[in-house]
Amino acid sequence: MPNDDPRQAELLTRIREGVESALQVVGEIDAGLLDSSKRLRVDPSNEAFSALSMGLTNLGDLIALVQEIRRGVAHLESRSVPREVFSFLDKSTDLFREMQAAMERKDWVSLADLIQYELSPVLAEGKKEFSSVLELLSAP
Repeated sequence: MPNDDPRQAELLTRIREGVESALQVVGEIDAGLLDSSKRLRVDPSNEAFSALSMGLTNLGDLIALVQEIRRGVAHLESRSVPREVFSFLDKSTDLFREMQAAMERKDWVSLADLIQYELSPVLAEGKKEFSSVLELLSAP
C-alpha cells in the first residue's frame, strides 16, 4: 500500500481523532477518580460508589480506545510511531489487580490510596504520551 493510499489517509485522520479524544478526557477521568478517592476516605456512601463506578467505567472506555489506537497505529505506513506507544497501560496491569483486590476486601482507604498515589500519576504519564503521539501524527 503506497503512502498516498486514501485508506492510509483516512486511518491517520481517525487515529488523530482518537488520540485527541483521549487527550481531552484523560484529565477529566483522573479528576473524577481523585474526587471518588476523597469520597471513599471520608464517607464510603452509595454516592461515592456511584462516582467510583462511573470513573472506572470511563477508565475502561479510555483503555478500549487506546487499544484501538494501538491497532490502528500498527497498520499506519505513513508515520513512524514507536511500538511501545502508550506503554503506561502496560505498566498498570499490576495496579489494576491491586485495585480489584482492594475492592474485593472492601478496603476503601487502600483503594483511595492506589487511585491517588499510583493511578493518577499513570494517567498523567498517559496524557504526556497522548501529546507526544499527537505531535508525531501531526508532523508533515
